[in-house]
Amino acid sequence: MAQLDFFGLDEDFYSLMQFVFSETDLIVYEAYSRIDHEIRKLSSVDDLRSIAHERKGGCFLLRSWSPTVTNSPIFRTFALRPEIGGHRTSLEGSGLMQFAQGRIESGLLHSSSFSHWNEAGALQRSALPTEDIDWHAMRLISGRIHRHVRNKLAVAKLYSASVLPGAYEALGPGLGIWYGAEEHRRDSESMIERPNSSPKPRPLRNPT
Repeated sequence: MAQLDFFGLDEDFYSLMQFVFSETDLIVYEAYSRIDHEIRKLSSVDDLRSIAHERKGGCFLLRSWSPTVTNSPIFRTFALRPEIGGHRTSLEGSGLMQFAQGRIESGLLHSSSFSHWNEAGALQRSALPTEDIDWHAMRLISGRIHRHVRNKLAVAKLYSASVLPGAYEALGPGLGIWYGAEEHRRDSESMIERPNSSPKPRPLRNPT
């Protein structure tokens, strides 16, 4: 399994998904439908904002696929216990990519993640079909997302995990980070600011 960990608040997560919606061909759905409802496709950050109040534990869990990677994601509808409801639908498949937003619990922000199967792991351990997956195409899309998070969005790094600007600015007495079974703050030794992470003014093309 390939996984990129990062720390972000809502606006950070929206910034990442804006890149996904506008700069990739990923088709995004909620990972699980609401009880007794159809699973919803999400096409923009506005769509995400409109369902933010429905999040379980305050966190998004999204799954996506690219038509260049796989043509056969699986929409699986399963029955629920009667006291819960009738049914739910999940999006599944070895060629999917998942975006999971980290929760805030007891004043500590947990890591968000972008993850998907890699070829070796899927062939060995996935119970779902792998025959139609273009692994090279998956690596290309995944690489673009990794680079965008690490090189464009991140303002700091905690071990190998990127810290996005909203989360970094919010760190203080009321909010820390939980990672590697430890609590971290902005002044932790393992927290490293990215050099030149703040935007620089650009010179005018035709100064007068």
